[in-house]
Amino acid sequence: MEVSEYPLVSVICTGFNHEDYIEQALNSVLAQNYPKLEFILVDNGSTDKTKEIMEKWSFENRSKIPVKIIFRLDPLPYCVSFNDAFRLSKGKYFIDFSGDDAMLPDHIRNSVSTLANNPEAVICFSDAYLKKPGAQLKTFYQRDRKGELQDPVIQGNVYEKIVSKHIILSVTMVVRSDSFKSIGMYDESLSYEDFDIMVRLARDHPFVYSDHIGVVKNIHSRSLSAGQYRAKNSILLPSTLKVCHKIKEMNRSKDEDNALKDRVMYELKHALFSANFEVAEGFLDLAKVLGASGLRFWLFNFWGRRKWDMSNLYTKLKRE
Repeated sequence: MEVSEYPLVSVICTGFNHEDYIEQALNSVLAQNYPKLEFILVDNGSTDKTKEIMEKWSFENRSKIPVKIIFRLDPLPYCVSFNDAFRLSKGKYFIDFSGDDAMLPDHIRNSVSTLANNPEAVICFSDAYLKKPGAQLKTFYQRDRKGELQDPVIQGNVYEKIVSKHIILSVTMVVRSDSFKSIGMYDESLSYEDFDIMVRLARDHPFVYSDHIGVVKNIHSRSLSAGQYRAKNSILLPSTLKVCHKIKEMNRSKDEDNALKDRVMYELKHALFSANFEVAEGFLDLAKVLGASGLRFWLFNFWGRRKWDMSNLYTKLKRE
C-alpha cells in the first residue's frame, strides 16, 4: 500500500502534570510505523514541567511529524478540553492518548488495518500492558506463557457486556472520527469520558478486537482514573451515576436492564466502601428502579442509611 493510500490518523495527546511520563509518551508516537499521522498536543494547565518538555520535544522533532499545540493557563474539564482539540483534527480515525501512557510501534498500523477489514466497526480495541511500580508487568487480557489469550475476547455487539462490566481498556481504542462526531463527541457535563462514549457508540455499532498488545498503561496514584473511588469526595462517581441513568434510557430489553443492574450494584458497593454516601444514595435509587432485591441489596440499603465509614480500611486494602 502506498503512503498516499493510508488514512490519516489524529493522535490527540493530553498532558496534565505528567513530567515523569510525557517524553516517553511523545517518543512512542514518533516511533509508530504508520506513515500518516497528525499529532495534537494539549497541556491542560500543568503546574510541573510537562509544558516545557512538550515545547522542547516539539521543536526538536518539528521536521519528523506535524504537531499542533494547545497550552492552557488553567485546566479545563477533560471532556471540554478534548472536544476543543478534536475540532482541530482532520483524521479519518483518532486516538485519545494520555500523556502518562506509551504506544508500542505497531499499534496504529495494526488497529487501522483491522478497521479497514471491518468497515462496519466504529472502534478497534486491543490488549495492553499494565505497568505498576514494584509490580510484575501484566496484560489486561489474561494470556498463557506463550502469549496466547486464555479466553476469547468479546467483540461485535458489545453493548450489554460493557454496560455490565469493564471488558475494554479505553486507552487502546482507535475510533472512527465521523462516528464520534455523529453522537456529539464527549459529553461535556461529565468529569471523565470513556464509559459514556463506549456505551453510546456500542448502542448501535459493532466494535472489533485486534489481537496485539498496543499500549503500555502506567498505573499510578496521580492519574485521573485513580480518583474513581477516592474516599469521601470522588469527582468521578457522580458522572458514573449520570452515565448509568443515560444507559437506562438507552436500554431496549430486560437483559440490558439486568446488565445495568450488575453495574449499578458494583458501583454502589464501591461508593459505600469509599464513603461517597450522597452518590451511593443515587445508585440505591436506580438499583430499586431496576428491581434489585435480596440480602446484598438489603445490606447495601441498610449501610447507606447508617453511613458507616469504612473508607480508611478500603483505601488501605486498595494500596496493598
